[in-house]
Amino acid sequence: MTRDDDTDREEDTAEPVPESDPRHIDPAGDLADAVESGDLDLSLADGQDAGDLRAFVDAAESGELGPVDPGLEAQVRIARALLDDTEGDR
Repeated sequence: MTRDDDTDREEDTAEPVPESDPRHIDPAGDLADAVESGDLDLSLADGQDAGDLRAFVDAAESGELGPVDPGLEAQVRIARALLDDTEGDR
């Protein structure tokens, strides 16, 4: 009888397989889709400064907030949708 110890060792050193494919499960992206489509109605609170939101978008786009991940991308999309709404109100 032979053992497959070598095969087991190779599998242990390989990168682990994620439990799910992050390209298919993206709750932050789904939320951004809902905001952009108007299915979820968001607006800036009274007294909230749109300039702060613009500064956040600028910082994200310039790389100041680090590498872009799906969560940051969704936050920027939501911020842009809010800015579009506030600019349309003027």
